[in-house]
Amino acid sequence: MNTAAATGLLHLIAAEPTLLPAAPQDAEGDTLLRRVHDEHHSCLGCGHTASCAVIVHSPAGDRWLDLCSSCWPTIRRANDVTDEANP
Repeated sequence: MNTAAATGLLHLIAAEPTLLPAAPQDAEGDTLLRRVHDEHHSCLGCGHTASCAVIVHSPAGDRWLDLCSSCWPTIRRANDVTDEANP
């Protein structure tokens, strides 16, 4: 995944957060670890097995964003670029 694709994915998530599965409101470290280690989810970016999970806070409520170790840094960079463009 390149930064442009990651930026597009972030815009899609912002426009339609219900594409992501709902996350519990009280999700913390143990819940995140359990989702990554005990459950099997696909990376939203490439479809490989996700190795990290983050919570996206949206108007539709908290949502899971599951990513592999390759897509995670690209999504983070794209998010930083998006944040800088929208001060």
